[in-house]
Amino acid sequence: MLLNIFVLGLSFFISLFYLKFSIKKKLNMEFSSKNQERKDWKVSVIIPARNEERNIGKILSFLSQQSIPIYEIIVVDDNSWDKTYEIASSFKNVKVVRLTTEPPKGWVGKSWAIWNGYLSSSGDLLVFMDADVEPSYHAIESLVTQYEKYGGLISVWPYQRFERFYEHLSLTFNFLVVYASNMLGFPSKKPSGVFGPVILTSRKDYEYTGGHEAVRDSVLEDIKLGKLYVNKGIRVTNFIGNGIIKFRMYPEGFKQLFEGFSKNMSSGAISGGFINFLLAFVWIAGFYSSFSNFTFPIWYILLRHLVFSTLVYILSKSIGGYKWYDALLYPVHFSFFLIVFFYSLYRTVVVRKVTWRGREIDV
Repeated sequence: MLLNIFVLGLSFFISLFYLKFSIKKKLNMEFSSKNQERKDWKVSVIIPARNEERNIGKILSFLSQQSIPIYEIIVVDDNSWDKTYEIASSFKNVKVVRLTTEPPKGWVGKSWAIWNGYLSSSGDLLVFMDADVEPSYHAIESLVTQYEKYGGLISVWPYQRFERFYEHLSLTFNFLVVYASNMLGFPSKKPSGVFGPVILTSRKDYEYTGGHEAVRDSVLEDIKLGKLYVNKGIRVTNFIGNGIIKFRMYPEGFKQLFEGFSKNMSSGAISGGFINFLLAFVWIAGFYSSFSNFTFPIWYILLRHLVFSTLVYILSKSIGGYKWYDALLYPVHFSFFLIVFFYSLYRTVVVRKVTWRGREIDV
């Protein structure tokens, strides 16, 4: 029982540190008066889109109603077989780059699409945005404001919006991506990478680092891109969306969710470095320890469940529309994560291939 208390205690205090640093990194809409005279940035928004007919019209509608003008919007139709191209082309003032063949050998699809979007762009600020992102009215202005404040590369993990119950199973994955990935300033001030859904960088910095061409063969292109910037001495600052930028992940069903998370879960497990991995391991171990042994007195079992349910509830409120019952049922979420993790391990270590949007990707 003492060992269990020790592990739970460590996990609890690590949670408090994760929470403290995440509060400081919430995207906000505090635009100072000086921003009224900001530089007239030419912002190019580049959207890689493969079979995104359900999302592409929505994001383009959001981008057409921004608080500051967007210089150009570029959709890269990545060899889709659905109506992505037709829907994107129906929006005036949207440039559509249509790729009709598979990526060249050595390139992963998303990086290839973004790179082609960059080649077709001319703005001095580049925003790479996934097709399932839902930017609010002030989203682009918020990104530009943070860029003017921090410089370098800015990335955002959007607030997750739900419509169906299975989507709530993303809870543990979101915990790891947001809190345990060394993205928000703990345990190291230098982040281990960037959040992939929304990235802003200057064209100058992108070209200096080599951009997505330099990480063209990686499934974890966001992690590799962030490390590339850090290694080149360029500041990287990551935020959580805080309602200003949202997304709805994997709306096409449970199979898509399972496939999406399993494609890179095990590969990213130690991407944040050894110390971060150790902290994350102890943190997660605490959650599993809180529901994996029932030989203790009933009062202790109920108490630890109440404490960790409360932790889950508090931690989850900043990253998505999770409910009180997600907190109470957190053992289900963590058990599901374990299944996906071991399947991902099998795909990446044994099979050496993962599947995503109809493509077999070597890892």
